[in-house]
Amino acid sequence: MKGAIRKPRTPGGAWSYRIDLGFDDSGKRRQRQVGNFATKRAAQAALNEALAGLQQGTYIAPSKQTVRDFLEVWIDTVKPELALTAWTNYGEVVERYVLPYLGATRLAGLSAMDIKRWHGVLLDHGRRDGKPLAANSVKLAHRVLHRALADGVRWNVMPTNPASSVRVLKGEHIEMTVWTSEEARRFIDSLDDDRLRGLWTLALHTGMRRGELAGLRWSDVDLGRATLTVAQQRTTAGKETVTTTPKARSQRQLLLADATGGVLRDHRERQEVERAAAGVAWTGSGYVFVDEAGVPLLPQRLTKMFASAIGRADVPKIRLHDVRHTMATSALEAGVHPKVVQEQLGHATISVTMDTYSHVPQAVRRESAGRIAGLFE
Repeated sequence: MKGAIRKPRTPGGAWSYRIDLGFDDSGKRRQRQVGNFATKRAAQAALNEALAGLQQGTYIAPSKQTVRDFLEVWIDTVKPELALTAWTNYGEVVERYVLPYLGATRLAGLSAMDIKRWHGVLLDHGRRDGKPLAANSVKLAHRVLHRALADGVRWNVMPTNPASSVRVLKGEHIEMTVWTSEEARRFIDSLDDDRLRGLWTLALHTGMRRGELAGLRWSDVDLGRATLTVAQQRTTAGKETVTTTPKARSQRQLLLADATGGVLRDHRERQEVERAAAGVAWTGSGYVFVDEAGVPLLPQRLTKMFASAIGRADVPKIRLHDVRHTMATSALEAGVHPKVVQEQLGHATISVTMDTYSHVPQAVRRESAGRIAGLFE
């Protein structure tokens, strides 16, 4: 087994190596040349790895397959492994941030240097409008590419994952925006004439996600026993709205406070009045939150309607998802056990809850320290 390093043909060009793969069945000598290395040292390291692979029987001969060729197959292959929304997001990341910059690169020649340069391009002008892409978005794009290349290694399409040796910039810490308990009460008090008062109150009392609220059916609500089952969600995947079953941990039964149950009863009575007014035009979908004709509200419409509801109240502007954060933060500050908050939110583990709301336990512990010290005064 032999190999040799080849100098760049032009000043500043890429280094390459040639490796002898022996003879084929017809007795013809087989050689392979691999290039696109920034330095002689990188080319030598790759040659050494290739020679070791030949010795151990693990060598994968480079092909002409491009990054685009591979990723287009990969995104279809991983669809059964991901939730539909996650798979859609992966596809959008690949199309928007990976293929325009790395798609034409041969998969076998993709190097850590290529990926590092790609990071730089995204950070410089990676947005659609030509402006810099946020570090958090670059981090997401890298994570998707890293997973794809890791699958390529597992499938024996490539020997190593070049993304593994590239450092990813730390994303900016985004300060969580929540309402205080007083601001949340002020918002609820402003909803007397809002036909979706039940929706906004339920979101605040339970911390349910937007998709879970949009997917809630009356069959999931037992007002007599004051329980609510999160059994499905309606989410946006690309341009379509799909109904799916949440992850196992997100499927949960919530106990409703008297106030929450009362608001839902009022909401059901209002809906019955609207049903009678609509007559034969009513759409009997069975969903809790619908428009005046009984048609289920789209998740993205809930976002717009929430923004309008905030505009009519004297409270800071937050996202609909921040209502979930408000519920969790207020509960922890009030001394509710983190395990209860975890189950209420449908987090997979308590560590997810504690990591997300780590600032709250610190404040609670500080107050507890004062209480403990006061015991000895």
